[in-house]
Amino acid sequence: MADTLNDAQRARLDEYVSTLYVEEDEALRWIQDEAARQQFPAISVRPFEGRLLQFLVSLSGARQVVEIGTLAGYSGVWLARALPNDGKLYTLEKSSKHAALARQSFQRAGVGERVELLEGSAQDSLAKLSKRGPFDLVFIDADKGSYPAYLEWAAGNLRAGGLVAAHNAFRSGQVLDPQGDDDRIMDEFNRALAGHPHFDGMILAIGDGMAVGVKRA
Repeated sequence: MADTLNDAQRARLDEYVSTLYVEEDEALRWIQDEAARQQFPAISVRPFEGRLLQFLVSLSGARQVVEIGTLAGYSGVWLARALPNDGKLYTLEKSSKHAALARQSFQRAGVGERVELLEGSAQDSLAKLSKRGPFDLVFIDADKGSYPAYLEWAAGNLRAGGLVAAHNAFRSGQVLDPQGDDDRIMDEFNRALAGHPHFDGMILAIGDGMAVGVKRA
């Protein structure tokens, strides 16, 4: 039987993965530093999770990607950099303050031409984007209460073989014993993906868990 990893060992393995596969340049470091300076919530993906997103874009051959939850643009840069020159990232952000910094981030990282930031309600923006599909990948990382609704939008707007990915699938372990609404909804989302008629799903146990589904033909 394999030994059970403790938190310290998991942290060391995350660092091990980062050392091998992750290279943050000046632009990515600037985004995180500026977000901290402006007192943004510390909820961005971690560097190795950003690298995972970049890997998923490359693996799927994605050309059109939707990101729900821009924040400072950190994860968006990882996604956009994996796109071909004629690819497009549509990233959705409700906060004007967050959107303003994200626009700076995309320009600083050299991906401004590949990114279209839609500011306002995610539900309104998704309704507009439906006309531009089908999409190749949808990344969900905002408003835990709407994760199940975003999953259904992805099911209806991804191409066959397209990917849906959702951050915080583990909720720091709270999905095992949900205490709050966000914990319960994340558990609901994971179960919905596992049993969804349109997806083959799995949780990649890296960081706080990345739930990933491949849309069936």
